[in-house]
Amino acid sequence: MDIKKIKAKAKKKLSGNYVVIIVALIIYGLIEGLFTGTSKLIYNDNMNILFNIIVMGLLYEGLLSISIKIAKGKNADIMDLFKKTDLFWKTAAVTIILTAFTALCSAMIFVAGNSLNVFLSYQTDISTGLSSFMILVGILLLVAIIAFYIVMMIYFSQVYFVLYDNEKMPVFSIFERSMDLVEFHKFNYFIYKLSFIGWAILGIFTFGLLYLWLIPYIMVSDVNFYDELKRIEKSEK
Repeated sequence: MDIKKIKAKAKKKLSGNYVVIIVALIIYGLIEGLFTGTSKLIYNDNMNILFNIIVMGLLYEGLLSISIKIAKGKNADIMDLFKKTDLFWKTAAVTIILTAFTALCSAMIFVAGNSLNVFLSYQTDISTGLSSFMILVGILLLVAIIAFYIVMMIYFSQVYFVLYDNEKMPVFSIFERSMDLVEFHKFNYFIYKLSFIGWAILGIFTFGLLYLWLIPYIMVSDVNFYDELKRIEKSEK
C-alpha cells in the first residue's frame, strides 16, 4: 500500500475545494459546541455524551459525504452536510457502540493503572520477588489493555465509510465488514495515521490555525485509504 500516493492524491483533489469542507467543518463544530455548551451550562456530563451522539448521528455521514465527493472529484456542496440525516439511527448506534467500547477500555486502563500504583506504593511491605512480580504483571496488564484498544479501534476505523456505502447493512455487520477490510492492513493503517503526527504537533504551535488545512487533508486521505482497501480486496478475489 502506497501511503504517500494516497496522501498526494488527497492534496491534489483538495486544491480549490478547501472552502466548502472548511465551512462544513466550522458549521459542524459550531453545532457541536452549542450542544456541549448547553451540557456544561446544566452541569451534566451525561447530556454531553448524548448530545455528541445526536450531532454525530445527524451530521457526520453528511460530513463524510463532502469528503467523499471531493476525493472522487465531484462537486460538493455545504447542504451535503444535512443530506444524510436519514442515517441518524444507524450512525447513532455505531457511535454508541464505539463510545461504549472506549468507555469500557478507559475504565480498564484506569483500574490497571491504579492497581499498578498500589503495587508501587506498598512494594516495601512485601518481599522483593513478589513485589517485582506484581509490578511486572501490572505493567504488562496496562500495556496489554492499551494495545488491545488501539488494535480494535484500527479494526473499527472504517465503520462510518462502510455505513455510507451500505445503508441497509445491519449495525454489527458494519463492524464485521470494517474488520474484514482492515484485517491484513492494520500496520499500514497505524503507520498511515502516524504520518500525520508531525503536522498535528506543528498545529499546536500555530494556535490551531494549521488544523484548518490538516483536518480536511486527513479526511480526504481517509477516503482514499478506504478506497484502497476496497481495491486491494477486489484484486485479491
